[in-house]
This record gives sequence, structure tokens and C-alpha cells, in this order.
Amino acid sequence: MRSATTTHFVYRWLTAEDVEVPWGKTSLILAYLFLNYVIVFVDVLIAHSENSFFPLYEWIPIIYSPLAALAALLLLLVPRSGLSRLIYFVMMFAGTIIGVLGFGFHLQASAAGNSVSFAGLINSNPVFAPLAFVALGLIGLLAGRDDRPDYRKYGFTNKTRHLLFVTAFWFFATGLVAFFDHARTGFTNVYTWVPVYTGIFAGMVVLLQAFSREEKGLSLLYIVTIALCLAVGLLGFAFHLTTDLAGRGSIVWAKIFYEAPGLAPLLFSDIGIWAALVFLDPLPKTAG
Repeated sequence: MRSATTTHFVYRWLTAEDVEVPWGKTSLILAYLFLNYVIVFVDVLIAHSENSFFPLYEWIPIIYSPLAALAALLLLLVPRSGLSRLIYFVMMFAGTIIGVLGFGFHLQASAAGNSVSFAGLINSNPVFAPLAFVALGLIGLLAGRDDRPDYRKYGFTNKTRHLLFVTAFWFFATGLVAFFDHARTGFTNVYTWVPVYTGIFAGMVVLLQAFSREEKGLSLLYIVTIALCLAVGLLGFAFHLTTDLAGRGSIVWAKIFYEAPGLAPLLFSDIGIWAALVFLDPLPKTAG
């Protein structure tokens, strides 16, 4: 987190001058990681309350999320403490395990006997939703690593490239979540395909960027993709809210949380912000 190597960045290869950021890249990611875990806590709390928190293992992500948020905040505030780093890395690693286990539990819940059907996948719990814990855990593990601005591959530091990989994975997973959620409607409205293709497209752009050299055109496409994801998230939120409130004179919270979940589309905006943060590539001290 040295200021000399983390406050000067370049948005490959769009700006003539270096981008100066008040905080270091790691600090920005830790702050946003804290916010994400708080949001995930609220989201999972609402989702699992539908089953009255049964089976008991549904409490695991609810208990874990605020603890992970506090671990990120602790490392942000006390970055040089060995204890804070140990707690942080243990919590981030635990998050990836919880995400994989959650995926297994959700997949099991969608199965009829020993087989998993398409109908089961679209009508049960969102099978791919727990992968958000995997993505956050991996981003957290990578964010805690030291960056080496002088050592690069494809023009990026290893830390930046690996964070791009995880962001691409998260976009692909979000596209899958959107596909199975909207498959319940039979895609009767053509625009319900938009988040599916947006997730796939954004994931491909981010993945290509991780392997690109100084290609201004691809980096411009990357920035446009971030703007697209922000717009899709906000528009999706508006569409979901409109669907939940249609024909009703009052707000029915159960409809907003479970019929067309209002917060779900905002995940595209959220990952778009992640994509903007991880794309900040630190410059060597002599480069600024």
C-alpha cells in the first residue's frame, strides 16, 4: 500500500496523463469489499428469511457476511498489522469455501431425487447466486497481495490481471443467474435476454483485456462495457420494480423481494464498478 506505487495509475491506454487517485488501489478495493459484504448480508438475510432460516446451515452466509465486512474494514484501517492480515485472509478463504458449499446446497435443492432438471434449476433457489461469495473471496485474496508495478505481463501487473480474471468470472456467473431467473418467464419479453447477453459480453471483454497489450480500441470498449453494465443494472432495477408494483395500490414487500427481486439487476452496476476499480493499474514510481 505504498503511496508511491499505488496512487498513480493508468487506464490502459486511454489517458494522455497518469490518473491520480487519493487512495491506493488496495484501499479502494477493501472499502468497496466492505460495502459489498454489507449489501450481501442484507440480500441473503431477506432471501433466507423466506424459508424461516431452515435448514440451519442457511445461517452460515448470514453470520459470515458481516464478519467478512469487518475483516476488510480492519485491514483497511490497520494495513500493517500481521493479525489483521491473518484474520482477513482466513475470512476471504472461508468465503470462497462458503460460496462453493452454497452452490452445492442450492444445486441439491433444485434436484429431483438424484437428477437435476432444467425445470428444477429455474424454479428452485437461484443455483448460481452463492458464486458471488466465491468472487468476493477471490477478489479479497488477490487484493491483499502486494503489487509489483515493475513486473508486468501483457502490460499489466499480475495482481491487476488476476483481478480481471475474477471480474470476468463474476460477469459470466451473473449472466447465468439472469438466464435461469428469466427462464421462469419463458423470455416472453425480448428485453429479458439483455442481462444474459450483457453478462456474457462483459465477461468476454474483461477476459480479453487481461490478455491485451497496448490496444487503445479494446480499452475503450472496456470502458464502454462498464458504462453499459451500469445502465443495464439501473434499467433492470426500474423494470423489476415496475413489475412488482404493477396493478397494486400499495407496496407488497414480499413481491419486491421474491417475485422480481429489485436488487438483483443492480449486481450488473456493482460488478461494473468492480471492473473500473480493478482496471486501475499502478505505475512504477519512476513512471509518474
